[in-house]
Amino acid sequence: MYKVFLVDDDSFILEELVEMVQWAENGFEVSGSCTDPQEALRRIPELRPEVVFCDLKMPVMDGNELIRRLREAGVDCEFVMLSAYDSFENVRTFFQQTGFDYILKPVNNEDIQIVLERLMAKLAEKYPLEDREGLTENPEFNKLVTYLNENFEEKITLGGLAQQFGFSKNYICALFQKYYNKSLNLYLTDLRMAHARELLMDKTILIKEVAYHCGYMDYYHFFKVFKEHYGISPREMREQNT
Repeated sequence: MYKVFLVDDDSFILEELVEMVQWAENGFEVSGSCTDPQEALRRIPELRPEVVFCDLKMPVMDGNELIRRLREAGVDCEFVMLSAYDSFENVRTFFQQTGFDYILKPVNNEDIQIVLERLMAKLAEKYPLEDREGLTENPEFNKLVTYLNENFEEKITLGGLAQQFGFSKNYICALFQKYYNKSLNLYLTDLRMAHARELLMDKTILIKEVAYHCGYMDYYHFFKVFKEHYGISPREMREQNT
């Protein structure tokens, strides 16, 4: 799994991020966190995480300054800024330092989920593994994958899969990383988006029904995921297919 380091001067926000975000399901693990940017400046080069989530407004050193100094120290990782401020100068400075994404507080699960899936896709390109399609040499894992391929429209959780197939949660995540170079959630998203694209070719099916048949109870969440995945909205995809 890819390592994540969290920096925020509010310890409550750090705890909330650790607990509320589905890190393991998305192929990540929190390797460290701190409320002091100067401590982060020491620890991040040692831990060498692939991703750093950091707050913008912090005492002594703000998030953009922390990123600048880490870049100067030779740290090569992806940065995600968490901030209640969206001024043009702050955002421009962040992206000039090749920041990956800028998320406004209060952070919600949908925004984090989409960013994590995009991060996983970029990291898979950055650290490529051997391309492996189809079934694996692990027969028990193959059963799990087959189950996902046939039941992706259902509500699927990492805990439920672990209990059903007798794997630990971390082992499931490690197997998806090993064989598919992606997280469990990204694997599911790819299945659901491919199915959505097929269903959209049938104009008799309402787009809300397409969302439901792909496992999304919330149409607006489906819309955001679809547009992030394909770059166009479901309606635009349907019009193109027509």
